[in-house]
Amino acid sequence: MELAIVKMKNFAVLLAFLVTNGSHVSAFDIAHLQKLKDTNYCRKCDLSNADLVNGYLKGTDLSGANLNSANLKGANLKGADLKDAKLHFAFLWYADLEGATLQGANLKGAKLDFAFLWYADLEEAYLRNADLEGAYLEGVNLKGAYLGFANLNGATLQYADLEGANLNSANLNNANLNSANLKGANLNGANLRGANLCNTIMPNGSVMYSGC
Repeated sequence: MELAIVKMKNFAVLLAFLVTNGSHVSAFDIAHLQKLKDTNYCRKCDLSNADLVNGYLKGTDLSGANLNSANLKGANLKGADLKDAKLHFAFLWYADLEGATLQGANLKGAKLDFAFLWYADLEEAYLRNADLEGAYLEGVNLKGAYLGFANLNGATLQYADLEGANLNSANLNNANLNSANLKGANLNGANLRGANLCNTIMPNGSVMYSGC
């Protein structure tokens, strides 16, 4: 009898724990997802953990949206508005973000391997620990962006504007920084082994011609 009472009490405690913590589990709003599909417009929507693999989202307004841990692998986000969007740990492998606006977006830990970000605007975006291996970032605007501990191994950053960006301990191994602007950038602890620094403006304003 006493054992049964103890088990019931333990079950009650466990149930209370699950109910209390269940409210913290992030999940997308079904109505918001339907709105996105119907209108291609979803500002400040909750799409966290949503499955948008290979989605056609060209020109979509997702400014301020919650896309934390969303799966956007191979998605077409050309010209999309993702200003101030939350993309913590979002999956964006091979996604097309050419000309997209990501000003002030939070991309902490996001997976952007081999993503296309030609001339995208990521001014003051937060990319700590983001994975950008092999990403195409030609002409991208990363002014004032935080890229501490980000992985940019083999990334193409030709003509990229990184003025004032924080690249503390970032991995730029074999990255192409041809004609990039790094004026005022923080490169403390950054790995630049094998990087192409041809006609690259360095943090102190000098121009490098390494790898030309």
